[in-house]
Amino acid sequence: MSVMVAEVYRALLNAGADEELAREAALAVPGTGDLATRADLKDLDLRLRAEIKDLELRLGAEIKDLELRLGAEIKKLETRLGAEIKKLELRIGRDMSVLKFAYGPVIIALLVKLAFFP
Repeated sequence: MSVMVAEVYRALLNAGADEELAREAALAVPGTGDLATRADLKDLDLRLRAEIKDLELRLGAEIKDLELRLGAEIKKLETRLGAEIKKLELRIGRDMSVLKFAYGPVIIALLVKLAFFP
């Protein structure tokens, strides 16, 4: 059926009818509710390309915004983790100092105990 409608459309165009009038006349043929001309398809193609371009621009802007926000959050986390690591390093350093200081007297005390208190 759609081949017949397309033929009617082309015949009207060849006869010199205006494209819009030929389209409307072809649409009047029963069962042609979904008829699309080349012009319709070209227009739809242009509109879709424009919408895709718009979506790409908006998504690109949103992605850049997200990257900036995530970058800022990562820097905050790095700063906090760096501070925590420094605190832990200081604590470990103090604990090691205490162990080094206490290690000698403990050995001497053990030797004295072994020597004098069997």
